[in-house]
Amino acid sequence: MCLEAISISKTYNILNKRIKVLKSINLKVEEGEIVAIVGPSGAGKSTLLNILSTVDRPDKGIIYHLGVKIIQDEDWKALWRREHTGIIFQQFQLIPTLTVLENVILPMYLARKFKGHRKERALSLLRRVGLEEKAFMYPSELSGGEQQRVAIARALANDPELIFADEPVSNLDVETRLKIANLFKELSEEGKCIVLTTHEEEMKKIAHKICALRGGVLRC
Repeated sequence: MCLEAISISKTYNILNKRIKVLKSINLKVEEGEIVAIVGPSGAGKSTLLNILSTVDRPDKGIIYHLGVKIIQDEDWKALWRREHTGIIFQQFQLIPTLTVLENVILPMYLARKFKGHRKERALSLLRRVGLEEKAFMYPSELSGGEQQRVAIARALANDPELIFADEPVSNLDVETRLKIANLFKELSEEGKCIVLTTHEEEMKKIAHKICALRGGVLRC
C-alpha cells in the first residue's frame, strides 16, 4: 500500500462554532494509482489533501506510507515531505525572486539530490510541461496557467513517489488541461501514487478511483 489514511478527523472553530470538516475518513492509495477527490467548494477537499501530505495535522487519525506510520513531528514531517512527496498548491507558491529554472532546481538543492545535473533535469521537466523556453523568466512574467505548469515541474523535481495536487489544471485552457492530464497518466504508469482534488472532467477521466467528499464524509 503506497498510502493509507485511517479515521482522519478535523474540526475548525469558526465564529465560536465548532465545524467538523472531516469525519473519520479512510482512504487507500495503491502504487501507480490516481485518486481524484471531488466535491463542492468548501467541502474540505484542500484540508484533506493538506493532511494527507502532512502540511496540516488531523485532530485524530493515522497515516501510513509504505506501511510506515507518519509521525506528527514537524521536523520529521518536513524531512518526509522533502524526500517522498511532490506538492502542487492552488496558489503555486513560486518564489518571485527566482527564475523559472531556479524554482525547479531549488527542491533538488534542498534535498541534495541530482548534484551535477540539476540544471539539465530542471530543463527536462520544464520541457515536459511545455515551458522550456520560459526557463530564464520570472514568475511575474508568466500567465497564471504557465505558473501552474512551473509548479507541476517543481513538484516532480526530486522524483517523488507521492504526488499531491490541489486543483492542478484549474487555471489552464482545455488543450493544456489535456496535456497535463496525459502527463499525470504517464506518471501513474511510472508507478507514482497521485492524490488530487479537481472539478475538471479531464482529470476525472484519468483517475483510477474517484472519491466524493460531502458533509465531511468521503465515499469512494
